[in-house]
Amino acid sequence: MFGLNGQQLTLLGIGAGIVTSTSIAALIILFTLLMLPSDRISDGVTVAGIDLSGESPETAAQALQETFASRPITVADEGRQWNLSLGDLGITPDIAFMVAAAEAASANTILQPQFTINLSQTQNALVTVSEQAYIEPTTTTTGRAVEIPVLLDRLRLDVSGEVADGLINLPMIELPVIEAAPVSDYDGPTTSHVISTGEELGLIARMYNVSLEDLVAINEIEDPNLIYAGQELIIPAAGVYEPTAEEAPPAPTATGRSILVSVSHQRIYAYENGHLVHSHLVSTGLPATPTVLGDYAVYVKYVATDMSGPDYYLPDVPYTMYFYQGYGIHGTYWHNNFGRPMSHGCVNLPTNEAEWFFNFASVGTPVRVIA
Repeated sequence: MFGLNGQQLTLLGIGAGIVTSTSIAALIILFTLLMLPSDRISDGVTVAGIDLSGESPETAAQALQETFASRPITVADEGRQWNLSLGDLGITPDIAFMVAAAEAASANTILQPQFTINLSQTQNALVTVSEQAYIEPTTTTTGRAVEIPVLLDRLRLDVSGEVADGLINLPMIELPVIEAAPVSDYDGPTTSHVISTGEELGLIARMYNVSLEDLVAINEIEDPNLIYAGQELIIPAAGVYEPTAEEAPPAPTATGRSILVSVSHQRIYAYENGHLVHSHLVSTGLPATPTVLGDYAVYVKYVATDMSGPDYYLPDVPYTMYFYQGYGIHGTYWHNNFGRPMSHGCVNLPTNEAEWFFNFASVGTPVRVIA
Protein backbone atom coordinates (compact mmCIF):
# COMPACT_ATOMS: atom_id res chain seq x y z
CA MET A 1 0.00 0.00 0.00
CA PHE A 2 1.27 3.50 -0.75
CA GLY A 3 -0.17 7.00 -1.02
CA LEU A 4 -0.88 8.69 -4.35
CA ASN A 5 -2.63 12.10 -4.50
CA GLY A 6 -4.37 11.37 -1.21
CA GLN A 7 -5.72 8.07 -2.49
CA GLN A 8 -4.73 4.58 -1.51
CA LEU A 9 -3.59 2.15 -4.21
CA THR A 10 -2.94 -1.55 -3.92
CA LEU A 11 -0.14 -2.80 -6.18
CA LEU A 12 -1.52 -4.85 -9.09
CA GLY A 13 -5.02 -4.13 -7.84
CA ILE A 14 -4.80 -6.81 -5.20
CA GLY A 15 -6.34 -6.03 -1.85
CA ALA A 16 -8.93 -3.56 -0.74
CA GLY A 17 -7.33 -0.38 -2.17
CA ILE A 18 -9.05 1.86 -4.69
CA VAL A 19 -8.07 1.12 -8.37
CA THR A 20 -7.47 4.39 -10.21
CA SER A 21 -6.65 5.25 -13.84
CA THR A 22 -3.00 5.45 -12.83
CA SER A 23 -3.04 1.90 -11.51
CA ILE A 24 -4.66 0.66 -14.73
CA ALA A 25 -1.87 2.28 -16.75
CA ALA A 26 0.71 0.57 -14.55
CA LEU A 27 -0.96 -2.78 -15.12
CA ILE A 28 -0.92 -2.28 -18.89
CA ILE A 29 2.79 -1.42 -18.87
CA LEU A 30 3.62 -4.46 -16.74
CA PHE A 31 1.52 -6.75 -18.93
CA THR A 32 3.24 -5.42 -22.04
CA LEU A 33 6.67 -6.03 -20.55
CA LEU A 34 5.66 -9.58 -19.65
CA MET A 35 4.45 -10.21 -23.22
CA LEU A 36 7.59 -8.89 -24.97
CA PRO A 37 9.43 -11.68 -26.84
CA SER A 38 12.54 -13.02 -25.24
CA ASP A 39 15.84 -12.41 -27.01
CA ARG A 40 16.66 -16.06 -26.37
CA ILE A 41 15.52 -19.05 -28.39
CA SER A 42 13.15 -21.42 -26.59
CA ASP A 43 14.36 -24.71 -25.13
CA GLY A 44 14.40 -27.70 -27.46
CA VAL A 45 14.38 -25.71 -30.72
CA THR A 46 16.64 -27.36 -33.33
CA VAL A 47 17.53 -26.58 -36.95
CA ALA A 48 18.88 -29.50 -38.98
CA GLY A 49 19.77 -31.25 -35.70
CA ILE A 50 21.57 -28.20 -34.29
CA ASP A 51 20.28 -27.45 -30.76
CA LEU A 52 19.71 -23.70 -30.37
CA SER A 53 18.15 -23.85 -26.90
CA GLY A 54 18.66 -20.56 -25.03
CA GLU A 55 20.90 -19.09 -27.72
CA SER A 56 20.74 -15.43 -28.68
CA PRO A 57 20.06 -14.65 -32.36
CA GLU A 58 23.70 -13.70 -32.82
CA THR A 59 25.15 -16.91 -31.36
CA ALA A 60 22.53 -19.00 -33.18
CA ALA A 61 23.53 -17.39 -36.49
CA GLN A 62 27.19 -18.09 -35.77
CA ALA A 63 26.49 -21.73 -34.90
CA LEU A 64 24.47 -22.25 -38.08
CA GLN A 65 27.08 -20.54 -40.24
CA GLU A 66 29.91 -22.67 -38.85
CA THR A 67 27.90 -25.87 -39.29
CA PHE A 68 26.87 -25.32 -42.89
CA ALA A 69 30.26 -23.92 -43.94
CA SER A 70 31.78 -27.36 -43.42
CA ARG A 71 28.79 -29.54 -44.32
CA PRO A 72 29.46 -31.66 -47.43
CA ILE A 73 26.98 -32.54 -50.15
CA THR A 74 27.22 -35.93 -51.84
CA VAL A 75 25.95 -36.46 -55.39
CA ALA A 76 25.50 -40.11 -56.29
CA ASP A 77 24.58 -42.53 -59.05
CA GLU A 78 24.28 -46.28 -58.48
CA GLY A 79 27.15 -46.77 -56.07
CA ARG A 80 29.33 -43.98 -57.43
CA GLN A 81 29.53 -40.72 -55.53
CA TRP A 82 31.23 -37.32 -55.58
CA ASN A 83 31.67 -35.10 -52.53
CA LEU A 84 31.09 -31.36 -52.98
CA SER A 85 30.37 -28.41 -50.75
CA LEU A 86 27.26 -26.26 -50.74
CA GLY A 87 29.36 -23.45 -52.15
CA ASP A 88 30.55 -25.64 -55.05
CA LEU A 89 26.92 -26.04 -56.09
CA GLY A 90 26.05 -22.36 -55.69
CA ILE A 91 23.86 -23.16 -52.66
CA THR A 92 23.88 -20.78 -49.68
CA PRO A 93 22.27 -21.42 -46.25
CA ASP A 94 19.63 -18.76 -45.50
CA ILE A 95 20.93 -17.98 -42.01
CA ALA A 96 18.65 -14.96 -41.43
CA PHE A 97 15.53 -16.97 -42.30
CA MET A 98 16.51 -19.90 -40.06
CA VAL A 99 17.34 -17.66 -37.07
CA ALA A 100 14.04 -15.78 -37.42
CA ALA A 101 12.14 -19.08 -37.59
CA ALA A 102 13.98 -20.33 -34.49
CA GLU A 103 13.17 -17.13 -32.55
CA ALA A 104 9.48 -17.47 -33.39
CA ALA A 105 9.31 -21.20 -32.65
CA SER A 106 7.79 -22.61 -29.50
CA ALA A 107 9.71 -24.99 -27.27
CA ASN A 108 10.79 -28.40 -28.66
CA THR A 109 10.24 -27.42 -32.31
CA ILE A 110 12.24 -29.20 -35.01
CA LEU A 111 12.96 -26.87 -37.94
CA GLN A 112 14.25 -27.78 -41.39
CA PRO A 113 17.18 -25.84 -42.89
CA GLN A 114 16.52 -23.33 -45.65
CA PHE A 115 18.78 -22.47 -48.59
CA THR A 116 19.02 -20.15 -51.59
CA ILE A 117 20.61 -21.11 -54.92
CA ASN A 118 22.49 -19.52 -57.82
CA LEU A 119 21.42 -21.79 -60.69
CA SER A 120 24.05 -20.51 -63.12
CA GLN A 121 26.79 -21.54 -60.70
CA THR A 122 24.97 -24.81 -60.04
CA GLN A 123 24.87 -25.78 -63.71
CA ASN A 124 28.62 -25.10 -64.06
CA ALA A 125 29.32 -27.48 -61.17
CA LEU A 126 26.98 -30.12 -62.59
CA VAL A 127 28.69 -29.97 -65.99
CA THR A 128 31.95 -30.85 -64.22
CA VAL A 129 30.29 -33.71 -62.31
CA SER A 130 28.61 -35.00 -65.47
CA GLU A 131 32.00 -35.29 -67.19
CA GLN A 132 33.16 -37.59 -64.40
CA ALA A 133 29.87 -39.50 -64.16
CA TYR A 134 29.59 -40.14 -67.89
CA ILE A 135 29.72 -43.80 -68.93
CA GLU A 136 30.39 -44.34 -72.62
CA PRO A 137 28.24 -46.97 -74.37
CA THR A 138 29.94 -49.72 -76.33
CA THR A 139 28.77 -52.17 -78.96
CA THR A 140 27.75 -54.54 -76.13
CA THR A 141 26.89 -52.34 -73.13
CA THR A 142 24.70 -49.31 -72.53
CA GLY A 143 26.07 -46.02 -71.22
CA ARG A 144 24.82 -43.34 -68.83
CA ALA A 145 24.82 -39.54 -68.83
CA VAL A 146 23.65 -37.03 -66.20
CA GLU A 147 20.37 -35.37 -67.14
CA ILE A 148 21.39 -31.89 -65.95
CA PRO A 149 18.16 -30.04 -66.93
CA VAL A 150 16.07 -32.37 -64.74
CA LEU A 151 18.30 -31.88 -61.70
CA LEU A 152 18.39 -28.10 -62.16
CA ASP A 153 14.60 -28.05 -62.18
CA ARG A 154 14.44 -30.11 -58.99
CA LEU A 155 16.83 -27.73 -57.26
CA ARG A 156 14.99 -24.68 -58.57
CA LEU A 157 11.67 -25.89 -57.18
CA ASP A 158 12.87 -27.17 -53.78
CA VAL A 159 16.56 -26.66 -53.09
CA SER A 160 16.02 -26.96 -49.31
CA GLY A 161 14.31 -30.31 -49.65
CA GLU A 162 16.87 -31.66 -52.14
CA VAL A 163 19.90 -30.97 -49.93
CA ALA A 164 18.34 -31.40 -46.46
CA ASP A 165 19.89 -34.87 -45.95
CA GLY A 166 23.20 -33.99 -47.66
CA LEU A 167 22.58 -36.36 -50.59
CA ILE A 168 21.56 -35.59 -54.17
CA ASN A 169 20.70 -38.51 -56.44
CA LEU A 170 21.72 -37.78 -60.02
CA PRO A 171 19.02 -38.30 -62.67
CA MET A 172 20.59 -40.27 -65.52
CA ILE A 173 19.85 -40.91 -69.18
CA GLU A 174 20.57 -44.45 -70.37
CA LEU A 175 22.53 -44.40 -73.63
CA PRO A 176 21.85 -47.30 -76.02
CA VAL A 177 24.56 -49.63 -77.27
CA ILE A 178 26.44 -48.54 -80.37
CA GLU A 179 25.42 -50.28 -83.55
CA ALA A 180 28.42 -52.01 -85.06
CA ALA A 181 29.14 -50.91 -88.60
CA PRO A 182 30.48 -53.38 -91.18
CA VAL A 183 34.27 -53.42 -91.46
CA SER A 184 35.66 -52.10 -94.73
CA ASP A 185 39.20 -51.66 -96.03
CA TYR A 186 40.19 -48.02 -96.21
CA ASP A 187 42.96 -46.51 -98.32
CA GLY A 188 42.31 -42.82 -98.62
CA PRO A 189 42.79 -39.38 -97.06
CA THR A 190 42.88 -38.95 -93.30
CA THR A 191 42.45 -36.12 -90.82
CA SER A 192 42.99 -35.79 -87.09
CA HIS A 193 40.52 -35.22 -84.28
CA VAL A 194 41.31 -34.27 -80.66
CA ILE A 195 38.78 -35.82 -78.29
CA SER A 196 36.80 -33.33 -76.24
CA THR A 197 35.35 -34.06 -72.79
CA GLY A 198 32.19 -36.14 -73.12
CA GLU A 199 32.83 -37.33 -76.67
CA GLU A 200 32.74 -41.02 -77.49
CA LEU A 201 34.08 -43.07 -80.38
CA GLY A 202 30.66 -43.95 -81.78
CA LEU A 203 29.62 -40.32 -82.12
CA ILE A 204 33.02 -39.25 -83.43
CA ALA A 205 32.64 -41.91 -86.12
CA ARG A 206 29.22 -40.51 -86.98
CA MET A 207 30.59 -36.97 -87.11
CA TYR A 208 33.00 -38.03 -89.87
CA ASN A 209 30.66 -40.65 -91.40
CA VAL A 210 33.18 -43.45 -90.96
CA SER A 211 33.00 -46.99 -89.61
CA LEU A 212 33.57 -47.38 -85.87
CA GLU A 213 35.63 -50.49 -86.57
CA ASP A 214 37.80 -48.58 -89.06
CA LEU A 215 38.28 -45.83 -86.49
CA VAL A 216 39.38 -48.36 -83.87
CA ALA A 217 41.61 -50.24 -86.28
CA ILE A 218 43.44 -47.26 -87.78
CA ASN A 219 44.19 -45.93 -84.27
CA GLU A 220 45.14 -49.39 -82.94
CA ILE A 221 42.79 -48.94 -79.99
CA GLU A 222 42.75 -52.12 -77.89
CA ASP A 223 39.88 -51.03 -75.62
CA PRO A 224 37.36 -48.51 -77.07
CA ASN A 225 36.32 -47.68 -73.51
CA LEU A 226 39.79 -46.35 -72.63
CA ILE A 227 39.87 -43.09 -74.52
CA TYR A 228 40.39 -39.69 -72.89
CA ALA A 229 39.92 -35.99 -73.46
CA GLY A 230 42.90 -34.55 -75.33
CA GLN A 231 43.69 -37.83 -77.12
CA GLU A 232 44.37 -37.32 -80.83
CA LEU A 233 42.72 -39.71 -83.28
CA ILE A 234 43.48 -40.40 -86.92
CA ILE A 235 40.22 -40.24 -88.86
CA PRO A 236 39.87 -42.25 -92.08
CA ALA A 237 38.20 -39.34 -93.87
CA ALA A 238 39.18 -36.03 -95.42
CA GLY A 239 37.34 -34.03 -92.75
CA VAL A 240 34.07 -33.57 -90.86
CA TYR A 241 31.24 -35.08 -92.88
CA GLU A 242 29.14 -32.67 -94.91
CA PRO A 243 26.32 -34.35 -96.82
CA THR A 244 26.14 -33.63 -100.52
CA ALA A 245 23.11 -32.07 -102.15
CA GLU A 246 22.13 -35.54 -103.38
CA GLU A 247 22.36 -37.01 -99.86
CA ALA A 248 20.42 -34.20 -98.13
CA PRO A 249 16.61 -34.14 -97.92
CA PRO A 250 14.83 -31.69 -100.23
CA ALA A 251 14.78 -28.08 -99.04
CA PRO A 252 11.54 -26.87 -97.41
CA THR A 253 11.36 -23.95 -99.88
CA ALA A 254 12.81 -23.19 -103.30
CA THR A 255 13.49 -19.54 -102.52
CA GLY A 256 14.97 -17.75 -99.52
CA ARG A 257 16.55 -19.36 -96.48
CA SER A 258 15.14 -22.42 -94.72
CA ILE A 259 16.11 -25.05 -92.13
CA LEU A 260 15.39 -28.78 -92.01
CA VAL A 261 15.91 -31.17 -89.10
CA SER A 262 16.01 -34.94 -89.64
CA VAL A 263 15.28 -36.89 -86.46
CA SER A 264 16.38 -40.25 -87.91
CA HIS A 265 19.72 -38.83 -89.07
CA GLN A 266 20.11 -36.53 -86.02
CA ARG A 267 21.15 -33.76 -88.38
CA ILE A 268 20.20 -30.19 -89.20
CA TYR A 269 20.44 -28.67 -92.70
CA ALA A 270 20.51 -25.03 -93.87
CA TYR A 271 19.35 -24.10 -97.37
CA GLU A 272 19.43 -20.93 -99.41
CA ASN A 273 17.25 -20.73 -102.52
CA GLY A 274 16.83 -24.50 -102.35
CA HIS A 275 20.57 -25.25 -102.19
CA LEU A 276 22.28 -26.89 -99.19
CA VAL A 277 24.79 -24.48 -97.57
CA HIS A 278 25.56 -26.10 -94.19
CA SER A 279 24.79 -29.13 -92.01
CA HIS A 280 25.69 -30.49 -88.59
CA LEU A 281 24.81 -33.25 -86.13
CA VAL A 282 22.18 -32.42 -83.49
CA SER A 283 20.50 -34.02 -80.50
CA THR A 284 16.72 -34.10 -80.73
CA GLY A 285 14.12 -35.31 -78.22
CA LEU A 286 14.39 -38.48 -76.19
CA PRO A 287 11.71 -41.15 -76.81
CA ALA A 288 9.59 -39.89 -73.89
CA THR A 289 9.89 -36.27 -75.06
CA PRO A 290 10.12 -36.38 -78.86
CA THR A 291 10.71 -33.41 -81.12
CA VAL A 292 7.56 -32.35 -82.98
CA LEU A 293 7.38 -33.16 -86.68
CA GLY A 294 5.95 -30.81 -89.28
CA ASP A 295 6.39 -27.41 -90.92
CA TYR A 296 6.95 -24.36 -88.73
CA ALA A 297 8.83 -21.05 -88.73
CA VAL A 298 11.16 -19.22 -86.37
CA TYR A 299 8.91 -16.91 -84.35
CA VAL A 300 11.36 -15.44 -81.81
CA LYS A 301 15.14 -15.36 -81.22
CA TYR A 302 17.17 -14.87 -78.03
CA VAL A 303 20.95 -14.54 -77.73
CA ALA A 304 20.50 -16.11 -74.26
CA THR A 305 17.38 -17.15 -72.37
CA ASP A 306 16.28 -19.31 -69.44
CA MET A 307 14.35 -22.42 -70.47
CA SER A 308 11.97 -24.50 -68.36
CA GLY A 309 9.30 -27.14 -68.79
CA PRO A 310 7.96 -30.22 -67.05
CA ASP A 311 10.85 -31.57 -64.95
CA TYR A 312 13.66 -29.46 -66.39
CA TYR A 313 15.26 -26.00 -66.07
CA LEU A 314 18.26 -24.42 -67.82
CA PRO A 315 19.63 -20.90 -67.30
CA ASP A 316 21.21 -18.75 -70.04
CA VAL A 317 20.68 -21.12 -72.98
CA PRO A 318 22.65 -19.57 -75.86
CA TYR A 319 21.44 -18.72 -79.38
CA THR A 320 17.87 -19.91 -79.04
CA MET A 321 15.35 -19.82 -81.88
CA TYR A 322 11.83 -20.98 -81.05
CA PHE A 323 9.90 -22.43 -83.97
CA TYR A 324 6.82 -23.96 -82.28
CA GLN A 325 5.56 -23.26 -78.74
CA GLY A 326 8.44 -24.28 -76.41
CA TYR A 327 10.38 -26.15 -79.11
CA GLY A 328 13.55 -24.44 -80.27
CA ILE A 329 16.95 -24.76 -81.91
CA HIS A 330 19.67 -23.70 -79.48
CA GLY A 331 23.21 -24.04 -78.20
CA THR A 332 24.00 -26.68 -75.59
CA TYR A 333 26.61 -26.49 -72.84
CA TRP A 334 25.51 -29.48 -70.74
CA HIS A 335 26.39 -32.39 -73.02
CA ASN A 336 28.54 -33.28 -76.03
CA ASN A 337 26.56 -36.25 -77.36
CA PHE A 338 25.48 -34.74 -80.68
CA GLY A 339 24.26 -37.41 -83.05
CA ARG A 340 22.06 -39.05 -80.40
CA PRO A 341 18.65 -38.02 -78.94
CA MET A 342 19.30 -36.22 -75.64
CA SER A 343 16.77 -33.41 -75.25
CA HIS A 344 13.28 -32.72 -73.91
CA GLY A 345 12.10 -31.95 -77.45
CA CYS A 346 14.35 -29.10 -78.55
CA VAL A 347 17.08 -29.35 -81.20
CA ASN A 348 20.46 -29.24 -79.41
CA LEU A 349 23.57 -27.94 -81.19
CA PRO A 350 27.13 -27.15 -80.10
CA THR A 351 27.21 -23.49 -79.12
CA ASN A 352 29.35 -22.40 -82.09
CA GLU A 353 27.01 -24.19 -84.50
CA ALA A 354 23.94 -22.71 -82.81
CA GLU A 355 25.49 -19.27 -83.31
CA TRP A 356 25.94 -20.02 -87.02
CA PHE A 357 22.30 -21.01 -87.46
CA PHE A 358 21.20 -18.06 -85.28
CA ASN A 359 22.99 -15.66 -87.64
CA PHE A 360 21.76 -17.53 -90.72
CA ALA A 361 18.05 -17.49 -89.87
CA SER A 362 15.74 -14.60 -89.14
CA VAL A 363 12.29 -14.48 -87.60
CA GLY A 364 9.99 -16.07 -90.14
CA THR A 365 12.55 -18.53 -91.54
CA PRO A 366 10.78 -21.84 -92.36
CA VAL A 367 11.72 -24.84 -90.20
CA ARG A 368 10.74 -28.35 -91.30
CA VAL A 369 11.19 -31.34 -88.95
CA ILE A 370 11.02 -34.80 -90.50
CA ALA A 371 11.29 -38.32 -89.09
